[in-house]
Amino acid sequence: MKSLKTTLLLSTLIISASTMAMDKTAAGAVAGAAIGAVAGKDVKSTVGGAVVGAGTGAMFKNGDKGKAARKGGAVGAVVGAGAAAVTGNSVLKGAAVGAGSGALIGEATH
Repeated sequence: MKSLKTTLLLSTLIISASTMAMDKTAAGAVAGAAIGAVAGKDVKSTVGGAVVGAGTGAMFKNGDKGKAARKGGAVGAVVGAGAAAVTGNSVLKGAAVGAGSGALIGEATH
C-alpha cells in the first residue's frame, strides 16, 4: 500500500504540470481523484474525490458557467447534507459530494 501511495503521489505531481493547460473542471477532477485515492484507499473515495474536485474546478470558472456552477454547488451542498443526515452518514461528506455534483450539473445545464 505504501508503494501505491508513492506511485499516486508521483503521478499526481507529473500530471499537475499538464493540468495547467486543462480546463479547470478537468484539472479539479484529476487532482480530486488522486487525493481521494491516496486518502481513502478505495474506488469509492477516488470517485468521490473526482466529483468534489471537478465541482470545485467548475466553481472557479469565470463568467456565466462559473456563476451557474456556484449556484448549483450551493443547492447541491444543502441537498447532499440533508440526504446524509437522513441516512445517518457524514453530513460534511454529503455536503461536499453534493456541492461537487451540483456544480457539475449547474455548469452542464448552463
